[in-house]
Amino acid sequence: MASSGTFCSGTINQGSQQYPYPSHVNASSFLSVKLSGKTNYTRWQEQMMCLVESHDMLSFIDGTFRNPKKNVDSKKKVDITAIEDKYREWKRSDTLMKGWIFGSLCEDVMDIVIGLHTANDVWKKLKSTYSNSTPPAYSPTTNTKDQAEYLPLYRAILRGDWKEAGDIFNKDKDALLVKLNDDNDTPLHVAIGTCKNIQFVENLLKEITSESLPNMVNIRKSNPLHYAAFVGNKRASEMLVAKNAYLLFIADGSNCFPVHRAIFGSHTDTFLYLLKVTKDNIVLSEQEGYHSPFKGKQSVSLLTRVIGAGLWDVAYGLIKEYPEMATKKKENSIPLKSVAGKLDGYFSGKGYNFYERFIYSHVLVEDGELNRGHEIQDIENQETNNANFIPKYRRRLHPVIQWIYVRLWKVALQHVPHIKQIKEEKVNHNKALLLLKCICEEVSKINEFCKIREHYHEAITTAVEHDNPEAVEEIIRYFPQAISTKDNEYPLIQLAILNRCERVYNFLVHQITTDKHSQKVRVDEYGNNLLHLAGQLAPIHKLNLVSGAALQMQRELQWFEEVKSFACPWHEKSKNKNQETPIMVFRREHKKLRKEGEEWMKKTADSYTITAALIITIVFAAAITVPGGNDSDTGKAIYAPKPSFIIFAVSDAISLFTSTTSLLLFLSILTARYAEEDFLYKLPKRLILGLAMLFLSVSSMTVAFSATLYLTFGQGKAWILISIPIATLTCLPIASFVTLQLPLLVDLIFSTYGCRIFVKHNDCRIKKS
Repeated sequence: MASSGTFCSGTINQGSQQYPYPSHVNASSFLSVKLSGKTNYTRWQEQMMCLVESHDMLSFIDGTFRNPKKNVDSKKKVDITAIEDKYREWKRSDTLMKGWIFGSLCEDVMDIVIGLHTANDVWKKLKSTYSNSTPPAYSPTTNTKDQAEYLPLYRAILRGDWKEAGDIFNKDKDALLVKLNDDNDTPLHVAIGTCKNIQFVENLLKEITSESLPNMVNIRKSNPLHYAAFVGNKRASEMLVAKNAYLLFIADGSNCFPVHRAIFGSHTDTFLYLLKVTKDNIVLSEQEGYHSPFKGKQSVSLLTRVIGAGLWDVAYGLIKEYPEMATKKKENSIPLKSVAGKLDGYFSGKGYNFYERFIYSHVLVEDGELNRGHEIQDIENQETNNANFIPKYRRRLHPVIQWIYVRLWKVALQHVPHIKQIKEEKVNHNKALLLLKCICEEVSKINEFCKIREHYHEAITTAVEHDNPEAVEEIIRYFPQAISTKDNEYPLIQLAILNRCERVYNFLVHQITTDKHSQKVRVDEYGNNLLHLAGQLAPIHKLNLVSGAALQMQRELQWFEEVKSFACPWHEKSKNKNQETPIMVFRREHKKLRKEGEEWMKKTADSYTITAALIITIVFAAAITVPGGNDSDTGKAIYAPKPSFIIFAVSDAISLFTSTTSLLLFLSILTARYAEEDFLYKLPKRLILGLAMLFLSVSSMTVAFSATLYLTFGQGKAWILISIPIATLTCLPIASFVTLQLPLLVDLIFSTYGCRIFVKHNDCRIKKS
C-alpha cells in the first residue's frame, strides 16, 4: 500500500474486469499538441493514442469498458451494492480519461464536446468532426536526406538567386518541403523571413499548391502566413492570402492567428492589412476546423496588444464590431486593465511644461471628443461654423475675434511643428478616453456583478499604480463600487501613498468625497495608519523621477507633510505593532537616503565654496589696485570722474559682497546638522540663495573686468575696435554659468517654491464641462 500523500498507478479489480487508474500521469507534459481543428487532428490523435495505449486506457475510448449499470440484465437478480461499487470505480477511470482529452483541446474545440458524458462519447465526437480532413501534403519524415545536402539551396534562398534555387527544385521536388534548419523552416519560411527579393517568394509560391500551405509548419507550428506576419513581410502576406485565404483562420502552436503574430511583432502595416482581410473573409472561420480570431480568449490577446500599440481607432472599431471582446479575460490580460494602464495615452502621462500645457488647453481639435472642460466637436461643421471649434469660455468673444482665433490656430498647426505634435497628442488622448468609456459600457452590461468586479478591480488598481487619474475617474463613474477596491488589503488612497502617485492622490483626496473619510482612519494588519505608509521609502522608479538624493529626500518629506495634513491628528503619535510612530518609520526607512542627501549637499557646497573664495580674492585685490593708479598728491583714482570707472567700482563691490554672501551660505550648508526635516526647506533654500549670489558675483566680476580693460586700453578711438569683442567675451562666462548651473538652480526653486505636486483644487483638464 502506498504511503499517505503518494500517488501510484495500478488497476482496480471488479469481478472479471480491471479498470486501470494511472493517477501519477501528467498528460499535459506528455502532449505537445493541442487540438485546434482539422489541420492538426492527425498529429494530436497520434500523440493521444501513444499516451492512452501506454497506460492501458484504450478500452475507455473504444467502448470496451462500458458503464456497468448499462450492462445489468434486468431479468436476473444482481447485487446492487456490487454494481454501485463497480460503477464508481469505472466512473473514476473514465473521468480521468475524459480529463486527459479535455486538457489537450483548445477552447473552441472544447465547446463542441462539453456536455458529453463518457470518454468514448467525446472521442467519437472529435473523430467524426475532425478526422475527415485532407491528409498532410507532406510529413517531416518523408524526406530522409541530411540538411547538409540542401546547403546550396539555403544559400541560394538567402541570396535571392531564383535561377540556382529553381534548378534545385526542378531536380528534386522534395526540396520544396524540406526542413532547412533546426527550427524546421521550409524554403518558403526562409524566403519570407530573409530574402529581400520578393519575386523569389512569388516564384516559389507558384511551385507550391494551395492545399499544401496549411501543413507547411515549422517547429512552432507556424505556417508561412504566421511567419510572414511575424517578420512583417506585408507583400508576402498578400500573396499567401491570395493563394489560400484559409490560412488566416489557422492557429499556430501557441493558438495564435496570423493577425496576432503581426501585432505581437509590432508590424503595424502588416497588421492593418491582415486585420482587413481577416474581416473580409470572416465567413471562412465558420467552417469546421477553422476559428475566428475575434472570438474566445484569443480575442483578448489581440485587443490588449492593439491597445498596447496605441492603435486607439483600431481597438475602438474592434469593440464596436465585436462587443464581446471587451468583456473577455485571459489570465492577466483584461482589456479594461490594458487601457487603464496605458499611461502615455492620457494627458497625465506626458509631463508637459507650462508652455506646453497652455498650448494643449487652447489648441483646436478637429475630431473626436475633447478633453474634460470642452464639448464634443463635429469635424464636418468646421468650415461652416467656426464657433463650434472654440472652447465654451471663448464663445463670448466677438464673432470677428472668434474667426481670427480659429484662423490663427489653423496657421499655427500648419507651420509650427511642435504645436502640430501637441494637437496630435491631444487627439490621441481623446481617443484613449473614448475607448476607455466604450469598454466600461460593455463591461457594465455583464449580468453578474462578480464578473464585473474582476474587470474593474484589476483595471483601477493598475490605474492607481500608474498614476492615471483620468482612468480612475472614468472607472469610478461607471462602477461606483470601485472606490472601495482593495489590493493586498490596501484601499486606493493607501495604494496611492505607497506608490507615490500624486495625481491619483490629489483626485481621491480633493475631488472624491465617497469613502474618503473612512479610508483615512484605516490601519493595516500591522497597525500602520496613513502616516506610517507615507513614512515608508518610495519605490525606486518614483525616487528616480527627481535627480539628486537631496531633492529625493525633499520630495519624500513633502509627501509626509501632505499626508499629515490629510490624516487624523492623532495619527502622528500613534504606534504600530512594532511600537513605531510614523516619524520613527520615516527615519528608519530613509536613513540611507538621508546620508546620500547629506553627502550630495556637502560635495555641492564644497565645490561652490572654492569658487566663491577665488572670486573674493580677485575682486578684493582689484578694489585696492584700481585701474590707472592714484594721484600722488590727493590719493584719488586718476580715472575716478569717468563713467567707466564708476561702473568698475560698483560692479566690483557687488561681486565682492555677493561672493562673500554665497561663501557664508555654502559654509552654513557644510556645518548644518542634516536632520530629516532640514531637507524640506532649510538646506534647499540656502543652496538656492548661494547659487543666486554666486551667479550675480560672476556676472559682476566680468563686468568689472570689462570696465578695467576699457579704462586701460580703450582710450581715444581704439574703443570702437575693442569694445565689441570685450562685450562679446564678457557674455561667455555668464552664458557658461547659466548653461551649466542654471538647470540645478531651476530644479531647486521649482521643487521648493514652485508648482507643488499636491493641489487643493480641481484641475481644469479633468473638470466636468
